[in-house]
Amino acid sequence: MRHPTTRTRLAISLLVLGSLLGAACSSDNDTSSEPESTTADDSPDDSAVSDVDDTTSSEPSDAADNGSEVTVEPTPYSPIAALATVVTDEPGKVSITATAGDHIVEVPTTAIATNEHAIPIVGMRQGLDYELTINVLNDSGEVVETLTDSFSTGAIDRELPEFDFVIDPEQSQPGVTIVEFGRWEPPDDWPHGQVVIALDNEGEIVWYYSNTGAVGAVRPTPTGTMLSHYFPVGVREFDVLGNVVGNYQVDPEPPDNLTEARRADAVSALEPVLRGNEGDPEAIALKASWVELTSIHHEAYPMPDGNILALSTTNHELTAEQREAICPGDETEFAATSDVIVEFEPDGTVVRTWDLWDVIDIDTTPGTEMCDPDGLYESIDFRDWTHANAVIYDEQRDAIIISSRHTDQVIALDHLDDTGAQASVRWILGTQGTIPVDGDLPYHQHAVELQGDGSIMLYDNGNLRPGTELDSAENPPYSRAVLYSIEDSSADPADWSATQVWEHRIDDIDGNELYARFLGDADRLDNGNILIDHGGIDNEDSFVHVRIIEVVPDGSAGGEIVWSLSFGDAEKEYTSYRAERLASLYSGPAWEI
Repeated sequence: MRHPTTRTRLAISLLVLGSLLGAACSSDNDTSSEPESTTADDSPDDSAVSDVDDTTSSEPSDAADNGSEVTVEPTPYSPIAALATVVTDEPGKVSITATAGDHIVEVPTTAIATNEHAIPIVGMRQGLDYELTINVLNDSGEVVETLTDSFSTGAIDRELPEFDFVIDPEQSQPGVTIVEFGRWEPPDDWPHGQVVIALDNEGEIVWYYSNTGAVGAVRPTPTGTMLSHYFPVGVREFDVLGNVVGNYQVDPEPPDNLTEARRADAVSALEPVLRGNEGDPEAIALKASWVELTSIHHEAYPMPDGNILALSTTNHELTAEQREAICPGDETEFAATSDVIVEFEPDGTVVRTWDLWDVIDIDTTPGTEMCDPDGLYESIDFRDWTHANAVIYDEQRDAIIISSRHTDQVIALDHLDDTGAQASVRWILGTQGTIPVDGDLPYHQHAVELQGDGSIMLYDNGNLRPGTELDSAENPPYSRAVLYSIEDSSADPADWSATQVWEHRIDDIDGNELYARFLGDADRLDNGNILIDHGGIDNEDSFVHVRIIEVVPDGSAGGEIVWSLSFGDAEKEYTSYRAERLASLYSGPAWEI
């Protein structure tokens, strides 16, 4: 296997995204029909690049009969977005239509009538000249004034894959698809972190987000912003133009036992992440007096009360006897890195934490990766024990649900009123679980998602699945999206159970079972379809590549593929952490939607 070597885990500062976030999600079917209609992607090649200065900015445009005016300016973080400032004599609401040939972008009407609006224009494509129609409306929704302007988009100054895009528009869920991707074993000139884009229903890029550091698990918030982890030390909230509006970081001080050289490397790697971009708000420190938080990774999740959940880590010393039992013959004096779920308020106050060290017994559940012979999860100082990669809040159960990859467990933790350290377990689904499962267990899973009926969707990577072998033609490993119903309403936990109700498996491009040994995502869409991100496909002898599909679920297994995006080849290998389908890039109370 082609793994980078992890030398230290705040390091986590030194881990590239293909490590903790990407490759760090690795170790070690039935073929569904493809839709017929296809649309080729027109992404520019590597030579067609430009920075944001290639876009055009307008002079203020005056209306004929009054002092109303509009100014359209490029934005610092995306060459395919603009900011329109609209000033009117009388308070009004504003809507904008951007037109370039047959491509039309409709900006929703603002929800509040005022004399001055700052309106993001997103959804435009690269290298086009857009004519803008700006309508001013009264409270009755009548257009009382129309202004015009123009804006020319530039090209994304970043290497982009060659996308193979296929869609059945009659059955696919309309909207834009956020795709987070990066290079596997990137070249030296690859900028740090992932690229985050959104594709429209024709496979064209219509949104782009860039910032220092590695972002991931990008999701909209109820207020219309986006939330993301900011690996390896923070959480970022940003608007659709990429402006950071919320900035949270744990203490990034490297461990005391690092050598001087390794400490210097860690500090150097963290510097651009901690600095951020000019104009970013100062980071709010995330600290808990009862546990040392050493990272932020994999996911940040907005709770309904405005608090935020995030995944962190801390280290625990092991006895010589424990180390020998976990890794026989290994004389290294290593500690165990456990995951810590953190709940904090918007002002940065840490309210509660759940340390998996207090939830799982490492002596009976040492996980599968602490003695990784390839060195991906082991270092001189500590070993990655649980490797949580998803955290969500279940309001109906009032529970925190997490995915612990290295112990092959999905764990529901009680969300108690008490503050401080928490350790109350509701149930565990998976290896050494507390509830029986009718169906196949998940292995090294990712991206737990709660369904409206309380069931759980996840991406089951299948690493080390019993009965499968990497070199076996008869029983090869496979990955799948899977849905489990959870029956835990009885007053007696002995009556609780889980049942597998649906799964989806497909063959890869080589005709063998698709196996993505790291990364992955599975989401229910508004029309009931499932969006599946096979984000790290690598069957040992092939190249690392990505396949994201939308399927119409059928019965207990399978379903027709109605949307497909594939990228990555032997020359340029790619991975994708997650994919998310949004109805629109505009959401929240600022718009009449």
